[in-house]
Amino acid sequence: MPEHSQLPTSLAPKTGSDAVDAEHGIQLGLLEATLTALSSGAADTAEIFDQLHGYTQAHFLSEQLLMRLAARGDYDGHLEDHERLMQELDAAKKQFEGGDSSAAAGLLKSHEKHLLEHIRSWDRSIEVVAS
Repeated sequence: MPEHSQLPTSLAPKTGSDAVDAEHGIQLGLLEATLTALSSGAADTAEIFDQLHGYTQAHFLSEQLLMRLAARGDYDGHLEDHERLMQELDAAKKQFEGGDSSAAAGLLKSHEKHLLEHIRSWDRSIEVVAS
């Protein structure tokens, strides 16, 4: 297992929703791919980073829609955590675009930890909403 990865994507924390869990697998897979591209200096790193960023935004919107449809009371806190996670991704992307792949990788490793914590906590509340 690559040293940056805390969990293989197949062992991502379960939320109780197969659809949300599948999206998390893709999201964590893109995160792993971005870290690998950064460490190897791959020519398509920018494209992979863009895919991670875009997919993460779409996934968060999907979760937020599920929570709104179920009129979840914890929507605002969940939304704030999504915004914090996107700010982390934005900061990492800015470092990469500025030519500092090492700093970008460090920020992504921290983001990975926070994302896994988010899935284990906030996303568990989605299990009642989606299946």
